[in-house]
Amino acid sequence: MSARPYIIYPDKAGRLHEAGLGEVVVKSFIDEPGQVSFGVIDFVPGWFLAPHHHHTWELIIVDSSSEGPGYTFFEEHWWRADPGSCLFVPKGYTHCWSAGNKKGFKMLWIYPGSHEEAGRIYDGDSQDFKAITPEEEGNALVWTAETARSVSDSKLSN
Repeated sequence: MSARPYIIYPDKAGRLHEAGLGEVVVKSFIDEPGQVSFGVIDFVPGWFLAPHHHHTWELIIVDSSSEGPGYTFFEEHWWRADPGSCLFVPKGYTHCWSAGNKKGFKMLWIYPGSHEEAGRIYDGDSQDFKAITPEEEGNALVWTAETARSVSDSKLSN
């Protein structure tokens, strides 16, 4: 842990892993155990992260310079996260992400601890999950308090 402020430039950020579709790169800029971690994922069209959860909460910001929205799946629905929007995911809450079929997006993530402390635990067989389809993109919900209530109410009535 650093006791002083510091700056990490993009070319000095640590690569966590690279995926096999296009130029998807996950970079970690800040990784302070017990403090905070911050990084970026550049999602290319069609790329996705299968359903997973973390040992900590997670804050996601869809970069305002993104070409398209990101799509996140939770509570049995796809939700559209437009450029500049933010999503809070509570500790242990299963969710996943997908780029659209024609436009990618950049995600900024923040955990209250190191990337290792947050972890990424996949739920189910990640091979069974697929990226969002064009039809699902068109039907993705936009988050409002009313939409969230109706989704929650429909789950309770089933």
